[in-house]
Amino acid sequence: MPPLSTLPGAIDNYRALVGFVTRKLGNRQDAHDVVHDAWLRVAERHPELSQALDSPASRSYLYAVAENLVIDNFRRDQRQREALQDRAAWQLQTEPDVTDTHCLREAIAAVDQTLAALPERCRGMFLADRLDGTSQSDIAAAYGVSVKTVEREVMRAMDAIEQALHRWRGDPVQPIQRNRRRALTALLSFAGLGLGSGVIWSAWQRWMPRWHMVLTAPGKRTLEQALPDGSVLALDAQSKASIAYYADQRHVTLVRGTAFFSVQRNPDAPFVVDAGNTRITVLGTRFEVAMEAVGTVHVTVEQGHVRVEQIDAAHPAVELHDGETLRWGADQSPQRGTVSGDVALWHTGWIDLPYLPLDIAIERLSRYCSQPMRVESSAAPLRVFGRVRIDQIQDWVQLLPAILPVQLRTTPENGQTWVVIAKA
Repeated sequence: MPPLSTLPGAIDNYRALVGFVTRKLGNRQDAHDVVHDAWLRVAERHPELSQALDSPASRSYLYAVAENLVIDNFRRDQRQREALQDRAAWQLQTEPDVTDTHCLREAIAAVDQTLAALPERCRGMFLADRLDGTSQSDIAAAYGVSVKTVEREVMRAMDAIEQALHRWRGDPVQPIQRNRRRALTALLSFAGLGLGSGVIWSAWQRWMPRWHMVLTAPGKRTLEQALPDGSVLALDAQSKASIAYYADQRHVTLVRGTAFFSVQRNPDAPFVVDAGNTRITVLGTRFEVAMEAVGTVHVTVEQGHVRVEQIDAAHPAVELHDGETLRWGADQSPQRGTVSGDVALWHTGWIDLPYLPLDIAIERLSRYCSQPMRVESSAAPLRVFGRVRIDQIQDWVQLLPAILPVQLRTTPENGQTWVVIAKA
C-alpha cells in the first residue's frame, strides 16, 4: 500500500477531506482518525482507486466512505441515535460484495469521464457544492456569479451524470425531466449493482427528492393538499407550486399565484419556499406567500417565525414573527408592516379588499370568475374596502354602480364576453 503522501493530489485532497469531516464531527482530531480509516478501507477494497486520488470519481468514493464512517461514529453514541434515525435510513452502505466490484468500476469510470468532459467552471461548481458541502452563496462569490447561475451549472452536471449512467446501462437516450429526475438508485440497480455497491452516490440522497408533486389549483377554485410530513399547502385559484422533499430539506417553488402553508416543525429538514427571486425559510409556522406584480412577493406570517431573503440581492435577510407582513419587490427595499386582518382569508371562502384600487381589486377577484373582467384606466384609481364571499363575487360586481361612480358594460373581446368597468 503506497503512503498517502506519495499519491497524486493526495495532500490537497487529504486536507479538504479532513475539513469536510471536521464540519460533520466538530472535532478535528476525530476527523483525522476517520479520514485515516477511510483511506485504509479504500486501499484494501479498491486498490485501483487509491492510486489516483486526484480523479473526481475516486475522490467522491473516498468522501462517501468517510461520510459513512462518520455515521458509524454517531451511531455508537446513544444520545445521537434518535436524531440520526431518519438519516440512517437513507445512508448507503460501504461494503460492495465481490459480484458488484466490476460494475462499480465501470460506473466510476463512466462518471469520471463525464465529469472530465464538463467545462471547468461547471465541474468546479458541482464538486464544491455536492462533494465539499460548500454553500452555493459562497461558490457564487468565489466565481463572481449569481446563486441561480451556480444552481444551473450544478443541475447541468447532474443531467450529464444521469445521461452517462443511462448510456452505461445501455438504456435508450432519456429526455431530461425538469419536473425532477428519477432516483439514481434505479440506475445503479443494473446487473446486481444495488444500494450496497452504490457508495459513490451517498451524497446523491441530498440531490434527489424522496417525494415530489406539482400542484395546480383547478379552474377558478382553491386547492388544499396534505404533505407527507403532516404539513398542509393551500393554493389560491390560478396558482401553481412544485413541492420536493429531500433528506435534509423540504422545498416548494411557488410558480405563480398565492399559497398558504401550515408547516410541521422539523429542525433537521427546514421548509423552504422560493417565489421568484425571494426565498422564505421556516421550521414550523403558518404563513402566506403571494406573488404580486412582476418581481414583487408579499409574505404574511400568521403564527411562527420565518426568514425572508432575495436570492440574488445583497440586502440582508429579514425575519418576521407572528402578525408581521413584508412586501419585497425587485430592486426595492423591503416594506414591513403588521397584519390588519385574518391571514389567507381566501382559504376560508372570503376575499379581503383593504382599501384597494379598483383595478387591483378586480384583478384579485377575477381569479374566481368564469367571465373575464377588466377596469378602464378612468376608474382604476377608485378604491374599495370590504370583504367579499368568493361564491358571490359576480353579485358584488353587479352592485358596484351603487357604491362607486362607475358603470358596467359587456363587450366581446377575443371570442369572450368581458365585463368592463368604466367611470360613470
